[in-house]
Amino acid sequence: MLPDLLRQMGFETAPPARHRPRLGVSACLLGHPVRYDGGHRHEPLLHRELGPLVRFVEVCPEVAIGLPVPRPPIQVVALGGEHRVRGVARPDDDYTEALSAQARHLDEPLDGFLFKARSPSCGWGTTPVHGPDGGVRGLGDGAFAATLAARFPALPLCNESDLQDPSFLTAFAVRLFCHHQWRHSPHPENALDTLRRRSEGLDEPLLSGTRRFIEHLAAPAR
Repeated sequence: MLPDLLRQMGFETAPPARHRPRLGVSACLLGHPVRYDGGHRHEPLLHRELGPLVRFVEVCPEVAIGLPVPRPPIQVVALGGEHRVRGVARPDDDYTEALSAQARHLDEPLDGFLFKARSPSCGWGTTPVHGPDGGVRGLGDGAFAATLAARFPALPLCNESDLQDPSFLTAFAVRLFCHHQWRHSPHPENALDTLRRRSEGLDEPLLSGTRRFIEHLAAPAR
């Protein structure tokens, strides 16, 4: 079970909520009716598997920039070599900078972020990118997700759809706890050495993936 594995890594799995890893989550995944159609995309797996272990920090960048619920849909459009987030019915309405600013100004200390797949604000590598003619040309990132990833390159990120794979869910949870311990340590390099030693007891492929993540954490500290 996931809590047993985390304890094997030396992590406390039942601390007070204020001492748990802080996981940013697209608010619609927690059941909040903030989507463009007034609905939500509640994901029970979050509460069942991660709810007892982490502290959720709900974020809806589209509502945060003042868009109403419900609201006209928006989409990512490839224009002039860059991706813009624009209204579907009113393409002159451009929300790219406002959504990006939400990520630049996010002041909550986080240990990871769970995005809503395919969202024009929050999708991570899964968002349809349209051409000026409206046709889909490929997949990319939502504006908020792209800016958050650029601002925090060591932050564990994924879409809710990724967690349907039990092995990915396990690896993501381990990374959240590794990031949390590293972020809170007064001596980050010592914390990384401890995490390296503890990870030696993991089985493959979790061992290799965790070690790569730990080295990724070490890179900004050099």
